[in-house]
Amino acid sequence: MPVILLQSQPPTNLWFLFVAFAVTWLIFFVYAFFISRRRQDLEREIGDLQRELRGGDRDEEGGTGGQAEG
Repeated sequence: MPVILLQSQPPTNLWFLFVAFAVTWLIFFVYAFFISRRRQDLEREIGDLQRELRGGDRDEEGGTGGQAEG
């Protein structure tokens, strides 16, 4: 029995695959960008809070710590 190979044309709707692939990567990079920005904001806020705590400790020690109540 002879084997007949049919020569087929590539599907014409491959652009759907490309668009889906591109949109998926675009969504990933947008998500990664926003996560990176949020992480930077959180690090900045943590640094501000740490500086505020260190500054608050100094104010409490130097403010009324040496004075007697009267």
